[in-house]
Amino acid sequence: MTGFDPYDVLGVGRSAEQAAIKSAYRKRVQTAHPDRGGDADEFVSIVRAFGLLSDPVSRRRFDETGIVDEAGIQDYRREVTVILVDLFDAAVQTAIATGLPLTSVNFIDHMSVAVRAGTIEAERQVRQLDEEIEALRALRARIRRNDSELNLFVERLNEQIRAKTEQHTTERRRVAMLETATVELSNYETEVELISALQSAS
Repeated sequence: MTGFDPYDVLGVGRSAEQAAIKSAYRKRVQTAHPDRGGDADEFVSIVRAFGLLSDPVSRRRFDETGIVDEAGIQDYRREVTVILVDLFDAAVQTAIATGLPLTSVNFIDHMSVAVRAGTIEAERQVRQLDEEIEALRALRARIRRNDSELNLFVERLNEQIRAKTEQHTTERRRVAMLETATVELSNYETEVELISALQSAS
């Protein structure tokens, strides 16, 4: 799609953080959803824009080149779908294993709690990797060699920094996917049969 600009579609600036992007997506998707009388093409553009801006790799590529990485967006959406399906399957299996009536469990709430916990853990990993990368860079700056030969230890530290940076990118992407999963979950609800304690005890 020539001239597609995800920032314009969502009505956010290029420096918008994920929270602002999520908020704009939620507002736009509510009115554009075809089930609510919205336009199907507009809805697809909104979902596409959110997919691109939620994936750090696709967003960076777009920001640097203006190219929309369609394959990257599709891969990202598939990965988010896998997260949601896995969480749903786990919630259903847990309810069955514990003998809970499936009609009395709010699966969306259970999944939302799991997504929040996963996001907190992934964010913790990102912070830890930030600290480790900074420490490795500081150490690298302190190691010198007295001749012009290859500095073996600096090269080794460079390898470690590259590996940690790749882990950091992976964890940042996981945070973004979990945040996207949170937004997706907000589009669902579980109708729960309210069963009184007396009914469930008998």
